[in-house]
Amino acid sequence: MRQVRRKTMDTAARDYLLKAKTEGLQLSWNKYEGMLPQDGFSQLGLSCHECLQGPCRLNPFRPEEISTVCGLGKDELAFAWLTRQASQKCELVASVTQMLAELRQKAIDGVITPDLLQSAAAKWSVSGESAVDLVTGLTLKFSELAYAQNQCKSNIMSYLKSLGAQQIKLVSFNADLAVVLYGQCKSQSRWVGLAVLKASAVNICLDGASPSLQASALELIDELKQEAIQQGASDGLNVVLAGDFSTAFDFNTACNAGTTEFAILTGLVDLYLIGESLGNGRIPAVGYHTVVASAVYTKEALREVFLKGIAAYAGRDLTKVKGSNQVESALAVGAIDPQWIKAQLDQGLVKGICVIGGGSNLKLTEDQASLELAKTLGLKNVLCLTYGNSAVTLAKYGYLNPKKQEAAPLISSVGGESDAGKILEVLEFAGAGNVLAVFPELTTARDLQMALALAQTGAKVFTGTPLPVAGSAKISEEIGKVIEYCGPKELVETVAKCFE
Repeated sequence: MRQVRRKTMDTAARDYLLKAKTEGLQLSWNKYEGMLPQDGFSQLGLSCHECLQGPCRLNPFRPEEISTVCGLGKDELAFAWLTRQASQKCELVASVTQMLAELRQKAIDGVITPDLLQSAAAKWSVSGESAVDLVTGLTLKFSELAYAQNQCKSNIMSYLKSLGAQQIKLVSFNADLAVVLYGQCKSQSRWVGLAVLKASAVNICLDGASPSLQASALELIDELKQEAIQQGASDGLNVVLAGDFSTAFDFNTACNAGTTEFAILTGLVDLYLIGESLGNGRIPAVGYHTVVASAVYTKEALREVFLKGIAAYAGRDLTKVKGSNQVESALAVGAIDPQWIKAQLDQGLVKGICVIGGGSNLKLTEDQASLELAKTLGLKNVLCLTYGNSAVTLAKYGYLNPKKQEAAPLISSVGGESDAGKILEVLEFAGAGNVLAVFPELTTARDLQMALALAQTGAKVFTGTPLPVAGSAKISEEIGKVIEYCGPKELVETVAKCFE
């Protein structure tokens, strides 16, 4: 692998990259380099699969190529890509639908917590005489949020920002239902790093798991403990997350989204359960005992998958086990106080707020810009708010541990990816003045949706990853007004100057 040390800031990377090379495994970095150069037409947003007369592509150096076979021009192609990304919600819809069904049954059975249900209903302007009425009202509100008609597409950026904001509202709705059903974890302290994987436990890694699946997993830890012990795992089941935090359940986190492969390379992951929107091919389980499975929707189905993981424990190849001592304490995973933030702003004790979001993009040096941003802005008395995979990234380097925050003292996390909407609630309460948002490694559709939603609040948004729309001068100009691209070397300096 070329220039290994420039691929990631992760201190654990070198040993596992060399381990993969020795074992002949293809990691994501190898795949990326092997595919270079990437498709230039797609990078410009000029590839089209909209109909079966294609695929088409429009050559930017041939003026005569003004439209695809079915008549789409460069502007339409770039806009269509942005629209698809901004409106993706299949997993969210599935998660909310499942929780609403569970909520309705609990309401019918009379085993629901009235205060939590009434609080959620009031937040979403839902009223009713009984618990069943409230759940019915929430179901109607879900339909309104998920299938709302957006404004005319003639105003490109207003349309895209409204699409992004719509999905983040759905994220908030999803999180509120999870609170009603499962409550919130009392402890906001978590451990982060590969060392959360235990040699004497059946390690189960959840990646992109819904709240319902996490709830079932928590119950199965106790129910299947004896089966794990009988296989020789004296510590029973150890369920951890990848690339996310949970504020509802007390799960530790093994890695951020960019280093999930390292978790497999420890040889200690017995079951890797992955969400439907994520590709199984990114998990290098070939030659390992690890069971890789897609997310399931019932506790009974999850039990069967867990039993496969327990059985796999006995098949560990001890010659491939390479544990890690990488672990950091994150003491404020979801500790956010909007009133404190507003007071700090009103008294001038902080210059402003910078939201740091996003994931791990292979085109950039993983984690580098996020770390530099947090350090630089903290020393300028700028409060950094983060969530999800970005929070995991900062936590992995000790940035969510108050005892280690001398270099970057002003960082707070609102929680996991499902808590992203809390960022908007904080800004609404504290005021959106002097707020910036930075996505150093913009990676997923949800990242783009959050960037657009923040832009709708009036916040200026920066990214270190260029969007594939450069083939359209019109779309590039419009998107650049609200999500400004800065090269990796200029990003931190540009953002820092905004707070001077």
